[in-house]
Amino acid sequence: MPKRILIVDDDPDAITFTSSVVEDNGYDYVSADNGMKGLALAKKVKPDLVLLDLIMPEKSGMMMLQEMKKDPELRKIPVIILSGASEELGVDLKDFMIKQPLKGRKKAVEASGEAQLTKPNAFLEKPFGADELIKIIRKVLED
Repeated sequence: MPKRILIVDDDPDAITFTSSVVEDNGYDYVSADNGMKGLALAKKVKPDLVLLDLIMPEKSGMMMLQEMKKDPELRKIPVIILSGASEELGVDLKDFMIKQPLKGRKKAVEASGEAQLTKPNAFLEKPFGADELIKIIRKVLED
């Protein structure tokens, strides 16, 4: 049975591109156009992986990620952030989200587990190519 990937993005073109890459490489997918629907779908279908945009209406990708990591049934599902937010915000979110501890609170954050609430398994900056996307999906899923 193929692994199922949940794609959450408010851009229909991004969903079309991402779903094509996913399907062409033997994965099943479901999709949602905002974090609220994405979270509900994650609870319903328990995907093997979530591909998540950050800036969306109704519930941002960051809020969805935080809620997933707090939910005992969803917290172990790997998440790859696919976002162009770094360009829009002028901040290198990959370094911020993946590598950097919270200044002055590192030990307290590690002890509480809070660091895991907003840490995705990987981050891919938009725009990206099909090869780049499938490589990171395979790495996270360890196919």
